[in-house]
Amino acid sequence: MRIKFLKTGDNEEYKNVLLLWTVVACVVVALLTGLSIYFYDVSPKNVEITDSLIPRKEYQAIYLLPKEKHADDKYRLNDFLEVTSRLGIKAYAVDEISNNEECMDLIREYISRDVSIIVSPSPALNECINTAVKKYDNTKNVYFVSAYDRNLEKSDKLITFKVHQYQVYYLSGIIAATVNTETSENFFVVSELNEDAYRNINAFTLGVRKYKKNGIVKVIVLKSKNENIQYSQLIEAQKRNPDARIMTADYTDITVDDFCEQKMYYCIRYDKDFANKYFLSNIASVQVDYRGFFSRVLSRTVTNSFESGNYLLDVSTGTVRITNFNEGIIPPNTMQLLDLALYRFMIANNDNIFSGPLYDNEHRLRLDKGYSLQDEPNDIFSMDWFVEGAVLEHL
Repeated sequence: MRIKFLKTGDNEEYKNVLLLWTVVACVVVALLTGLSIYFYDVSPKNVEITDSLIPRKEYQAIYLLPKEKHADDKYRLNDFLEVTSRLGIKAYAVDEISNNEECMDLIREYISRDVSIIVSPSPALNECINTAVKKYDNTKNVYFVSAYDRNLEKSDKLITFKVHQYQVYYLSGIIAATVNTETSENFFVVSELNEDAYRNINAFTLGVRKYKKNGIVKVIVLKSKNENIQYSQLIEAQKRNPDARIMTADYTDITVDDFCEQKMYYCIRYDKDFANKYFLSNIASVQVDYRGFFSRVLSRTVTNSFESGNYLLDVSTGTVRITNFNEGIIPPNTMQLLDLALYRFMIANNDNIFSGPLYDNEHRLRLDKGYSLQDEPNDIFSMDWFVEGAVLEHL
């Protein structure tokens, strides 16, 4: 049998065959399209959402703040609102709460309006939260999230959280020791001396003295919220300690940031916003990001898998980190030291910052060799003394 090959070009027979197959293809496509339209059901349907992060019904949450706020409340609130928006939770924020009675009145009002998640990150309102948890212990779909307080009673309705920043302040101390080579003096500014401040100052001091044995940390407690008074304090501290060239703080304060920039101190800042604005003086930033915590807690709440208990938020959970490194100032070998320390904190779970022998700033032995302070109420949680090398500036 002879096979006849068709040639392209002007061959008339070839054109007829090509036209035939084009018509056949168009008919087939039209037929399939018609069948799909005929059999496709375009009527409305009730679609079940399987993504566990999206609530099956409308949930509401309220965020309570006292009149006297912590500097970190701005970031916590922003992170909370971002997460509630992503999860489809209707959120409210009420601040300027002056006392526990007002707090309870607000909780009663919002629960009556079907608010089911009450978030109170300030220990100043913990007495109110204690009362509310007892009152609504048997109320279905009402849950509480609060800052850790040893006086808060445990409940299946309550989640508490505790933020540990001392690990990143230890890393900050390492940076200060290796950058500040001309002098041994550093400043650490706090708004008040509480257990968190002692812990952060001491960790920073131990980080400094690990690589600079005679390192000194001058502690400045700001006396007022007035920016002019604060600035005057820092000027006085500078006059008394002219050799100090590095400053850090355990909270966000524009006075400290402005002072660093104008006086050309190197700063290790505690914030999210100012690192780029003050880049000339910034050598690193300490940041606390609550979005992961709020995502976990709120998503589990709206999917009926609320998990009560205390949540520890630190470097290992990704909540606390040190970032925005100024590599033009920080030596390369310092970055390697930081990587090694972070590995111990996050991977090896070996946090031995507060290990003996440990002396206070009056050279009294506080912890024997071979022992370490633990994350317990009687150890790190209740620290109210300075380690050797930390000195309170009386201004």
